[in-house]
Amino acid sequence: MSQIDQFLNALKRALKAKNIIYKDLAQSLDLSESSVKRILADKSISLERIEEICRACDLSFAEICKNANFEEEISGHTLSKEHEKVLAENPRLLHYFIMLNDGMTPQKIEREFDISANESKKHLLLLDKINLIELHPRDRVKLKNKAGTLRFRRDGAVGRTLFLQTKNNFLNYDFNEEGDYIRFSTNSFGPVSLAKFKKKFDKLVAEIQEESRVVEKDDNEAHDIGILLAMRPWKYPLEAIKKK
Repeated sequence: MSQIDQFLNALKRALKAKNIIYKDLAQSLDLSESSVKRILADKSISLERIEEICRACDLSFAEICKNANFEEEISGHTLSKEHEKVLAENPRLLHYFIMLNDGMTPQKIEREFDISANESKKHLLLLDKINLIELHPRDRVKLKNKAGTLRFRRDGAVGRTLFLQTKNNFLNYDFNEEGDYIRFSTNSFGPVSLAKFKKKFDKLVAEIQEESRVVEKDDNEAHDIGILLAMRPWKYPLEAIKKK
């Protein structure tokens, strides 16, 4: 990921930390909300515009640069096999922990999802017991691992569970509703080209996940989207003329 991308992501995180949504920023800059979204996605954003945003939101340019981690790629963390086993055995606990990792508070989870305060408390106590979180008074949570993308081993307990759910649920769909998007392409790649595109896909996924983390809280048009990128050795099954 480029340093420009890392800076823009740090800027978006700073806005989110101050509970500043795109609509509020648009009003401060006397712009439309769509213009603000375009500016924060534009890699050619000027220093003057950045300074204007920082001034309007009382943000420190130096602090944003400090938090951008220019020398680090966006990466996730992998749980231990013992932790994966506990989470895989309790799908609701797994989902709860993923939401905590995505930055949601227990109170927000209870408000927006079908979970009681009692069940939420049980999950928190168990996650604290197995050392995935630190539970503080008033159900304040500190993650033991740095918040960000969770990576599950493909052959691990959680990986197998999630893969089966994806294969049986996500792909069993016609992809014909408004807003659906699917493209399929067959290509020939050598090892170098294949490795290059895998790296590009990894960066794209990181960018998508970062953008999702800073989506406006009050955006009524925002809704959950599943995205699957996959490659595998494959020949079209109805190929009429085969290569010699």
